[in-house]
Amino acid sequence: MNESTLARWRLERLVPLYVIALIVLAVLGANNQARFNHQWDLLDRKALLQEEITILRQQAATISGPLAVANWARENGMVPAPEVEETRHVLYDTPPARQTPATGLTVRTAWQ
Repeated sequence: MNESTLARWRLERLVPLYVIALIVLAVLGANNQARFNHQWDLLDRKALLQEEITILRQQAATISGPLAVANWARENGMVPAPEVEETRHVLYDTPPARQTPATGLTVRTAWQ
């Protein structure tokens, strides 16, 4: 083989590899672009959902927020704690004596 046929033989082997590499890179680039666009769509959807959550939380606060609960309590005859005139203690004045359960275990501590 002389030098020109060797160069031609190398060129004939490399051209298909080059074309295959270009096709693979084109497919990879198209896939990458599709994923990029999908990511942007997801980020837009996330922003819309966050706005929707904000609106829904505001609507929920009118139903179950602290002010709504306080208004409901007043409408149903409940009195705020500082305005109560009579109080009644439900707990004991002194705690009841603690009864230790009868067990066979005895613990002694010696300090030195």
